[in-house]
Amino acid sequence: MKTATLKCVILGHKNFSDKDKLVFLYNEEFGKLRVIAKGARRITSKFTGHLETLNFCTANLYFGPKNIILTEISTDKIHLRKRNNLQTITRALQIAEITNKMLYENQTLEALTDLIKQTLKHLTSSPKKSLIFTAYIIKLLDKSGTIPDLKTTKVSLEKKYVKFFNFIKNEPFPEIKKISLTKKEKQYILSITETLIEKEIGQTVNLLPHFSNPQIQPAHDLKNPKDGTMTYV
Repeated sequence: MKTATLKCVILGHKNFSDKDKLVFLYNEEFGKLRVIAKGARRITSKFTGHLETLNFCTANLYFGPKNIILTEISTDKIHLRKRNNLQTITRALQIAEITNKMLYENQTLEALTDLIKQTLKHLTSSPKKSLIFTAYIIKLLDKSGTIPDLKTTKVSLEKKYVKFFNFIKNEPFPEIKKISLTKKEKQYILSITETLIEKEIGQTVNLLPHFSNPQIQPAHDLKNPKDGTMTYV
């Protein structure tokens, strides 16, 4: 096979040379792909506007002896628009970045594209953006088989947090959005999620958004909160 036309989602890109870009795509059949978009850094490039992170696209690829070349691309769906607020954009970009870092080349995860679509849909429409983001990461870790059995793991968690993680793994977003968390519970859950991601990718991550109140206690400094009011409506 020399060429292929694929439905894909863009997980990110970076400059590859003075004129080209290296683009990270995900396709359900081929998994994560690193492709070169020749001339993409030029203002007049035919790729302009199509390589934005989390765009859903149709891409024509040439599989060369050393590299995969992006020859044509058209945008099917744009999820991140200028009208989205800062919190939505920040969380969406974190989703793309963490997904890109967690996947190795050609790795596939069952129904990952649909999970990304559903996450972005609820992320843009729900005020519980941190909860939706956290749910995506937990589901991603679960799909990759790297999330531990929280009932037997050495991480000390109260039963309500074990229940929370298992609920997130198994329930759809409409049910997840019914969960109510206190500020301390949100931060504690993010701190546990950070630990799970760091163990998987071998890099430090910070899931607390930059727009957070600077007086909020850092997640890694939080002890297991026992006075929370986590509820499942």
